[in-house]
Amino acid sequence: MQLFSIKDVERLSGIKAHTLRMWEARYGLVLPHRKESKHRYYTNEDLRRILRVSWLYHQGYKISHIASLSETDMAHLIDKEVRSGVFFVEQMNDMLLASRDFNEALFDATITATILQLGLERAVVHVVYPLLEKIGLLWMNEELQPAQEHFASTLIRNVIIRHINELPLVRTEHQQLILLFGPEEEYHEIPLLFTYYLLRKNEYPVIYLGSNVSDATVEEYCKQKQVAQLHYHQLTNFTRMDAEEYLEMWSYRFPNRQVVASGPLVQFIRHVPPNARLIKSMQELLHYCRQPFGGVLA
Repeated sequence: MQLFSIKDVERLSGIKAHTLRMWEARYGLVLPHRKESKHRYYTNEDLRRILRVSWLYHQGYKISHIASLSETDMAHLIDKEVRSGVFFVEQMNDMLLASRDFNEALFDATITATILQLGLERAVVHVVYPLLEKIGLLWMNEELQPAQEHFASTLIRNVIIRHINELPLVRTEHQQLILLFGPEEEYHEIPLLFTYYLLRKNEYPVIYLGSNVSDATVEEYCKQKQVAQLHYHQLTNFTRMDAEEYLEMWSYRFPNRQVVASGPLVQFIRHVPPNARLIKSMQELLHYCRQPFGGVLA
């Protein structure tokens, strides 16, 4: 059984530790366990419940209402919310069924047909991302196992890489570059790969370092090459800093370069350094990637 500290839960759920403590005291949402040192810790089941609460809270439901719901009612409400906002339900459900059954042929046939119909960009925005969100919610509701989630993610990752490899190469020598990476211990690569695809498609001179990249690796690369922009995507946070501190660190270390932060955690950044830029939504990302290279540095 995996155990989580309150800081881990904060990073994974997007709910601040002091807010979690207040909800525990006021509503009894989750009663944490205690080590001999009296420090809180949470189990997989605790985390699953907190993620459900967090998801509904960020959809606009009041915490007092969420706290009154049983586990079953909470799961039904999440399912209702998802069903009401899903695009291209048939394709998504076929891929979900394929994920449940580990049916690679069905998954590949469905995603291939979807991309042929919509193009990769629209397929990712309208089908793949809602699918991944649905899979995450099903895991929270104990209707899907981690192996099924990894199965789907790996196939999606392979499809995006295949489309990246079909793009013409962009010359990067003797150019001001975009350095694209995921922070250390950030293992969610699909959003990062999709960003790389969009940048490559629009002929940006971009170097892709991948996910789980150490600070030292980024700094070493920047010493050797003409990097105009550092772009990172942050979905979870195990950097030992909050999202704002992490952005400030890169902005301070590279004051003459632009630092771009994207991903869900940028919603928690209030102070933006002069040389930094936030991308807070999919629409902002698409707009950003369609600008001329000089434009993205503005």
